[in-house]
Amino acid sequence: MRAVTGRILVRRKGERGFALIEILVAFVILALGLGAISTGVVVAMRSDARTQASRTALRVAQSRLETAGISEALAPGTREGLVANKFRWRQTVTEVRTSDPRPQQGVRPPQANGALKSYWVEIAVEAPDGTAAKLAALKLAPEARQ
Repeated sequence: MRAVTGRILVRRKGERGFALIEILVAFVILALGLGAISTGVVVAMRSDARTQASRTALRVAQSRLETAGISEALAPGTREGLVANKFRWRQTVTEVRTSDPRPQQGVRPPQANGALKSYWVEIAVEAPDGTAAKLAALKLAPEARQ
């Protein structure tokens, strides 16, 4: 019985410092892993915030484009504004002049009650982080009566 106990003691004396080194190595590996995970989480959060800002800027641009010509009459020029004290928008309206082909002989052009004008409407929205959204559309509006 004594011989067995002696062998166990001899073996433990030779491995005495390994437990501390093993714990230190495990701690370093754990620290590196947690560092990599936290870096990934931070990158994902930044990407998500940028995507959210981009999505909101796009929604503001869509809203401005839909209301152009409805809430105010379309007229060539530039307008600017701020939405929610964050998103800066710029609306540029350009009149599109179409060249009317000469009517063929004997064919009368259709008569309309009111003439329509074509406008190219561009909306640019910039988010606080610099993300931008741009949309454009061709809109028709009744010709202003004089």
